[in-house]
Amino acid sequence: MMVVVAVVAGLSVWVARRASHTGGIATSVPVRFDPSQQLLRFGYLPGPVVSANYTTGAEVHHLDIHGSFDDAPTTKEEHASSFDPDWSIEIRMAARGVDIRSAVPYDEDSGEVPVRGERLRVHGRPAFQATFDSFRVLTWEYAPDAWMHMMLYARSAEDRRDEIARRVAEGVRLETTPRALPFRVKGLPDGAVLESTWLYWKADEHISFSADYLVGRVEENQPDSRPVVHVGVSTEKLVHARHNDRVTVSGRSATAFESRGRGTISFYRVAQLPGGCAECVAEVRIEPTATAVMGDRKDGLKLAASIRLVKGREDPTEWRFW
Repeated sequence: MMVVVAVVAGLSVWVARRASHTGGIATSVPVRFDPSQQLLRFGYLPGPVVSANYTTGAEVHHLDIHGSFDDAPTTKEEHASSFDPDWSIEIRMAARGVDIRSAVPYDEDSGEVPVRGERLRVHGRPAFQATFDSFRVLTWEYAPDAWMHMMLYARSAEDRRDEIARRVAEGVRLETTPRALPFRVKGLPDGAVLESTWLYWKADEHISFSADYLVGRVEENQPDSRPVVHVGVSTEKLVHARHNDRVTVSGRSATAFESRGRGTISFYRVAQLPGGCAECVAEVRIEPTATAVMGDRKDGLKLAASIRLVKGREDPTEWRFW
């Protein structure tokens, strides 16, 4: 079995400017992205989408999307929520100056495998494609000193993998009017900084849109101590699990959970979200390092109850990015 590992190296740059476009192709991009914005779309996919993720950050946007071919339904596994997709596409889009061009294939039996492939062009810009087994890894410079890195997996269609990879790459289009978060939240501490967002979508199942905020200072020499608060909205039902306390907030059904292991992590969910999404549930997760900043259970539930969908963005099925 061969696994492809993409290595991402970031640059600490703090000046940003808006991307400019000519004919749908970027002529310049910022050194840091706005995490609240969706930046790209697919113009071509090889078949219906089954599940998808879109993660944004200041240096890299990460898309992971899975589906079936029109003539071959995806096979779902028994006793599991996972599935064996007919095709999978992973794309990393980097800000200017961030290097994501390194792809190291790894074989479980022989270790690292030398990358061999061909040079080509995507949207008229330099590109490189590496080939191994059912994978195609395609990397191209979508703007000066700014790169996209795509991995395509197709468990069938052996004769079409190169064609599919290039059609997907050529179909990628940058957003000219990036979308902001579909929800707003009140009560975050002053100075809270949006770090990343995450959209999860699965056909005929639940949809989630969330954001991570930094709410305090990072301890010196402890980069993993970032105080993070996770807020969002999900169409997944409010489940009263055994370890969750059933509570109410302003007459709304809610659940609360606080762990007591290596630091307290708190998770609060509040149902009956006001507005046009009756099935939506507001969510707040407070990491251990942020507990001192965010307060107790009452404060966490109040924060979750403050979440509202933005007018015009109440339909989760329209949050998808393809």
